[in-house]
Amino acid sequence: MAEAHHRSRDGVRLETMIRDDSHFIVSVKRCGLCSQAFVSVFTEFVDWASSQDAQYRTVLPITDAEADDLVAGRLSPHQVGALGNGRRHLQSDWPSGAKEPSVYWRSGAFGVHEGH
Repeated sequence: MAEAHHRSRDGVRLETMIRDDSHFIVSVKRCGLCSQAFVSVFTEFVDWASSQDAQYRTVLPITDAEADDLVAGRLSPHQVGALGNGRRHLQSDWPSGAKEPSVYWRSGAFGVHEGH
């Protein structure tokens, strides 16, 4: 249900694009229902052998102050994983060769790595 809400046009909207590279996308989004801010981190790793690129997405709720820091550049996209301490985040993992993504809730800090 949370994944569907985040992917819906009415549920969560893009507020600010922080990084928009072909294999690494970081953005601040906001819920249209409750105004909660989120950071979304998408990473893709090209699979040159089988052309089934691995894709990973993390959606973490953040405070308005953290969103402001991210937009202003006071918080690096590579630092947002540390904000996961003590918070739940929605994780989508679609490794090479998998038929569909695995979507689940996690807690704690997470690594932020640029794709290639």
